[in-house]
Amino acid sequence: MSGFSEQKTRQAINNCMIRDRYRLRGQLRRLKPTDQTALTRLQDKIAASLSLVAQRKAALPEIRYEQELPVIERREDIAKLIQEHQVVVVAGETGSGKTTQLPKICLEAGRGIFGTIAHTQPRRLAARSVAGRIAEELGVTLGEQVG
Repeated sequence: MSGFSEQKTRQAINNCMIRDRYRLRGQLRRLKPTDQTALTRLQDKIAASLSLVAQRKAALPEIRYEQELPVIERREDIAKLIQEHQVVVVAGETGSGKTTQLPKICLEAGRGIFGTIAHTQPRRLAARSVAGRIAEELGVTLGEQVG
């Protein structure tokens, strides 16, 4: 196979969407060195995933914070913890900005490019109003970058 490097392909997969990485690594592992068609298909899937990552990076909105909210005082600490740990629990008073500002801190910390930032609420109406508020604060259309 001309131009094929398993190491470079693995590195490319590490830059793909998180949802694609496991499947692409499995396909690379099962790839037979003589199967040029399978290699081409794999490279096309990797290219499509990398293209989506590039589109998501280009579409990042400008992040603005409401400075009067208490959670913003710890923004840098929270972002660092989000980058270093798979699970972070943030506790604070009602009205401290956890619900609306944490998704933006996650976005600033690099989440949301290779995957999705999810935010849950106990009721559908609350989830819709939070999504609307975050979309408004980011200056994006509800249902596109935020939904």
